[in-house]
Formats: sequence, C-alpha cells, structure tokens
Amino acid sequence: MRADTTTAIRARLIAAMEQRTASLDGEARRALETRLAELRAPDAAPDKTPARPPHSGLRELIANLTREASLQSAAYPDIPALADFRQLWSTLRADSQLRQSVAHATTDAGPLNSTALANRAIALMRELSPTYLRAFLAYVDDLAWLEQMDNASSSVGSAGSKKKRARRKPPG
Repeated sequence: MRADTTTAIRARLIAAMEQRTASLDGEARRALETRLAELRAPDAAPDKTPARPPHSGLRELIANLTREASLQSAAYPDIPALADFRQLWSTLRADSQLRQSVAHATTDAGPLNSTALANRAIALMRELSPTYLRAFLAYVDDLAWLEQMDNASSSVGSAGSKKKRARRKPPG
C-alpha cells in the first residue's frame, strides 16, 4: 500500500474514532482516547504495527470471565453430599416419570401407536441403561420447560394484540 493511501486511511480512522469518542462516557471513552493518542503520536508511522496485539480486548474479556468463574467456584464449593442428593433426585424423578408414562399406557393400542412405542422405548432404556434414561428424561424435561416458556410468552404477546373489531353493518 502506498504511503499516501495509508495516511488517508489513518486520517479517516482518527476522524471516526473522534466522532465515536464524543458519544461515549466512562471506561470506553478513556480506552478510545488512549488509542487516539497513540494514533496521533508523531512517531506513529503508518507502516508501524500497533502497540497492542490484535484481539487483546477479547483476551481481556476471556481472562476476566475465567477469573470470575474461579472466584464463584471458590465462593460456592461443590459439596459431596449435594452430588449424592442430585443423583438420588435424578433417580427418583426418572422412576416417577416412568410410572406416569406406564399409567397412561393403553393396553389395546396397536403395534404402531406412538404412545405404546414411546412407553416400550422408555422401559427398554430403564433396563439397558438407567443412566442414559435419567439423562434423556432430564433433556425431555428441559424441552418441555422451554415449550411452556414459549407458549407463555406467545400467549402474552397475542393477548395484547387481540382487539375486538366492531362489525360494520351493511348499507341498506
């Protein structure tokens, strides 16, 4: 790239950053002002690389999130008794759901009845891999919860948008 093209690009960058800086406050403004000072410095030649490595903002964010996560895990340590309780609760929940599923099963369903097929699949999962069944049922619970949340939000939105329309009487 030619030096005059680089200088023009640099001038546009400085102008854009000045415009953006005028609309900001706080830490964001200070960061932009620091960067502007670097760009305006007389020793900053157009072909020099910036002092900061690329993507340093993203690295800082990741470092902050990692630090916060480690602080939170230190504040809330994992208690072994809770792990046992979670395992017990998962087992009880799976058994309860299995009982509900079997209770709703029809005895006279045909071989391709979806409810009968689902009940057989759940019963086989319980026999072959109870751990997988618990994970599967937790996944289904999550999906059911998301569906309820979606239905609740759509019913709130549609209730507000429904208006009674007055019927016009035909002329005559």
